[in-house]
Amino acid sequence: MSLLDKPKNFGLAAIVIGIVSLLIGIMAIVNEAISDDIAFGAIIAAVGTIIYGMLILGIGLPIYRGEDTNALSILGKFVGVIGLATIVVGIFSGAGSIVEGNIGTGVVSIIVGIVFGIILIWVAKKIVDGYADLMDSIIWFILLVVFIVLTIVSLVGIITPFMGEFVLLDAVFVAVLSFCEFILYAFLLMAVLSKDVKTAMGI
Repeated sequence: MSLLDKPKNFGLAAIVIGIVSLLIGIMAIVNEAISDDIAFGAIIAAVGTIIYGMLILGIGLPIYRGEDTNALSILGKFVGVIGLATIVVGIFSGAGSIVEGNIGTGVVSIIVGIVFGIILIWVAKKIVDGYADLMDSIIWFILLVVFIVLTIVSLVGIITPFMGEFVLLDAVFVAVLSFCEFILYAFLLMAVLSKDVKTAMGI
């Protein structure tokens, strides 16, 4: 299990995911820029993808360098970064929809992104605030279920690309990305189940 419980592997997986997100966002902008019919909404949404990639890199690099090896701290930071990323992606994807004329969809996307993002940031702060109460126990249980599901989904995602109609290169790319996500979520699941995190969250 050493592959899954080493913070350095978590950091490396986050770095790969961050770089892939950056590349996807940049490629989307380039493709739209050279298109005969530029979709400015798609370009705006792609900026959100780029910022998301930067945020994931921002948490992955320090952990990969060994600057943070504490499971509780990493768990809190990850949830907080995902909260911030949810806000960013929601705002940019919503703005992109509004620019393309889908005002209702865009407004809903922005509102949902901000609300869920704020909730996640609050959860992140609750994880590391040093106090254990009933809410911490509830959050622990929710995190346990979420990371179990995400770990299983990402594990399945390693195999399924080779069972569809993907071009081999695309299948390998998706499988590698799914493997990185599996490393990420499996580490977080083990962190949630660790004695230190359970004690800190009143379990």
